Parts: sequence; structure tokens; C-alpha cells
Amino acid sequence: MQHQVPLPILLLSLLLYIFIPITHPKSTIEPCNSSDSCISLLYYIMPYDSKLSEIAFRFQANISDILGVNSISPKSLGDEIFEAKSILKVPISCSCVDGIRRYISTTYTVRPADTAESISEGFGGFVSAEQIRSSNGINATNPLMTGQSLAIPLPCTCFGNVNNGITAVYMSYVVKTGESLDSVATEFGTTTMELEGINGLGHPVVNPGDILSIPISG
Repeated sequence: MQHQVPLPILLLSLLLYIFIPITHPKSTIEPCNSSDSCISLLYYIMPYDSKLSEIAFRFQANISDILGVNSISPKSLGDEIFEAKSILKVPISCSCVDGIRRYISTTYTVRPADTAESISEGFGGFVSAEQIRSSNGINATNPLMTGQSLAIPLPCTCFGNVNNGITAVYMSYVVKTGESLDSVATEFGTTTMELEGINGLGHPVVNPGDILSIPISG
């Protein structure tokens, strides 16, 4: 005999599905109206062991620029290996595209067994699986194909390269599980109030996967 779900429980489940909001990672959007660009940074945590040359290719960044920003002396022309969980600041050129600051120079060629989720992981969570699908028209009838070239939009901000009257470079940072806005502010020598203002937060609450813009004094 087939088990039936009682009608009240079924209705309650349906109501919860309809009215409980589904949260998506947030990122700071900087409107712009000019064709100028600035240098911005990505706080990149290695998802797996990677050569410096692979990281530079992944983000279409210059190896010497990465070395310079991280105060690393060159050793073997990009063959340095960074272990998983290592951290590198990756410099990118933040442009004004369709009225919004973003980095659009990065593309990715799909490999066998890739998924939108695994590609997102490779880029440190700076682009979500949903963004990868929507930016490239990926869906059930148009799935990922090996060899396909994907556009990878990445977040960045300029804010005039100034923070409180002081020259600054803005760095994109992906919030990790267990972190709060206060802990992120403390880690980077700023304040919760400042991060709230820069990122347009109505209250000091962040969730894992959210992307914050953090000022780094120049």
C-alpha cells in the first residue's frame, strides 16, 4: 500500500518552500560611467596545489605583477608551486563595463569532468556556478561541453583608489565559513563600520561566499 503524506504536512512544506528566501552570495557592485580602469586585487586562496604560471594563466595576470604585489622573489620563472590553502593577492585590471566595475579578461576552456561548481572552486569562489551558467547560456538543453570557452566575470572595485582621503587599492575577499564582518575587519586592519559603508551593507551580517571589497592602503 502506497504511503501518502498527510495534507496538512504537504501544505506546510509547500508554504515553507514558497516563503523561505533562498540566499545567494552577495558582492559589491560599483556603478561607473567612464572607460577608465584601475588596478584591483583578488585575495586568492588556493583550492588545490598550483604552479604560479597556472595561477597567472587562470586569471590572465602577469607573473611578475603577482610576484611584486606579494613581495616574492622570482625563483624559477613561474614554476613555483603553491600548496592548497596558500594565499596570493592577484592584481587585475578593473574596467567599467556596461556601467559596472568588473574584470572581463578571464576565460576558461572546459576540460573533461568539469562542472560549473568545480570551475567556480578553481577561481576561489569569486564567480559562482550560477554566474558561470548565466553568463554563458549554460542550461539543461545547452550543457557544458569539453573544449568550450567560457567567459568568467570577476568582481572588482576602484572607488577612485581613495579611502578616507588616503590612496588605496581595493581587494575582493570571499567570506569563509565561521567568519563575521568584525573578524574580517580585524584581520585587515579596518573597522566593521568602514566595511559596512564601502560594501553598502544595511547591517553588519555576512554569509559564507559573500564577496567583500576591502581597502588596502597604497
